[in-house]
Amino acid sequence: MKKDLIDMFELDKLPGDKTEEMVERLGRLIFQATLVRSIPLLSEENQKEYEKLIDSEKGGDEMFKFLQEKVPGFENILKEESEALRLQMSEGFSESGLE
Repeated sequence: MKKDLIDMFELDKLPGDKTEEMVERLGRLIFQATLVRSIPLLSEENQKEYEKLIDSEKGGDEMFKFLQEKVPGFENILKEESEALRLQMSEGFSESGLE
């Protein structure tokens, strides 16, 4: 996913340390938006399992893997949210003259 974010948002144009920072920030935003859409798609049993996963304080990688396995169409949701953020950002830059 890191490579996809770099390509989609053209982050390779940033200095190396800024690229990593932006990948992390964008990844968090996209993951949050994906969560909002994904959680309601979980079965009641899987929602309980997800809550246990949160309570266990496991990392984002574990949550990502869980959602990938349990949410129908998770990859599509992730792509849609990535594209939506990219469009919002490009529109914002365009409106502010920062293109």
